[in-house]
Amino acid sequence: ISLFIKSDGADHWDCESLHAHTQYSSKSQLIRSSQKDEYYQTFLRNSANEAFQTIAGSKRWLDWRKEIELLSDIIYYGLTTFSGYQTLGEEYVSIIQVDPTKRQIPSRARRGLFILCNALLPYLLDKVLVSLENELEGGQESRTGISRRQAASGQWSLEYCLRRWTERTVGLLSEPQRRACLPAVFVLRQGLTLLHRLHVALFYISGSFYHLSRRVAGIRYLRVMGLNSDDGTIRSSYRLLGFVSLLQLLLTLCLQLNNFRQRQRARQEWKLYRNLSPQRTQSSSPRAASCILCLEERRHSTSTPCGHLFCWECITEWCNTKAECPLCREKFQPHRLVYLRNYS
Repeated sequence: ISLFIKSDGADHWDCESLHAHTQYSSKSQLIRSSQKDEYYQTFLRNSANEAFQTIAGSKRWLDWRKEIELLSDIIYYGLTTFSGYQTLGEEYVSIIQVDPTKRQIPSRARRGLFILCNALLPYLLDKVLVSLENELEGGQESRTGISRRQAASGQWSLEYCLRRWTERTVGLLSEPQRRACLPAVFVLRQGLTLLHRLHVALFYISGSFYHLSRRVAGIRYLRVMGLNSDDGTIRSSYRLLGFVSLLQLLLTLCLQLNNFRQRQRARQEWKLYRNLSPQRTQSSSPRAASCILCLEERRHSTSTPCGHLFCWECITEWCNTKAECPLCREKFQPHRLVYLRNYS
């Protein structure tokens, strides 16, 4: 950026100097920049998670893990993009952000919109959709478990506000409307992931925006000096990768539809089993076993490969960040967790 000659404003560069020292960024440069940013974001998230877990303990870390990751992303982009500096990934490949005119760097409003769409909006959408799905499923047992997890955050937390809002909203729906809305919420959750993959595939074929958030904000990239290595052979390879990604996306969509049907059938079987034997879920012992992560009565007991038992929600949340047993630290993959049915 220091190569440019400023003209009349802080966010405006001399047009001749800009085109003399820059070229359009290639797909490979955008991908390498994104991968480098993801690496440093992951490092920052892990460091923040470890620090918070050490200070506040595992129970509160499980309650606030997603908020810590959100804060880490906002700090990363706040200290770089929003402050008018290159991110570490952009500096790595020597590219700079420009607005749609390609004659000046993006305004603070555009940079703020990018951070909003890249970090805050996905977090809020995930919270709202998960809360709606849990409320639409309607099981009293699931409500009790979620309420216990949210009680630690207090009535001022986002979890509590969303829970109250979804209870009021879903309470206005009839039972047939609930059954119709539940598949729609599930499809919307999966559709957001598929939309991102579709956008990446179209970027490989022909595009200049690697992220949806940058497309919304209208932020493009120019390369500072150097040669553009994105020749015809590389472009053809990216187009081939894009078509393969579209084929894979189509296969994934078919598998998702099949999994959705199986999930609906399993939910109906579970409701039937719970109605036939409602007393089997209650513990007959005077003191039920507790989970060491949430320090509450263990719900939906789940075993790790080393034999330790936890709540299903607690151990899956733990494994999303650390693929190891919280007690003995034995390493294992999350798919090796065993959900114990009919366990008392």
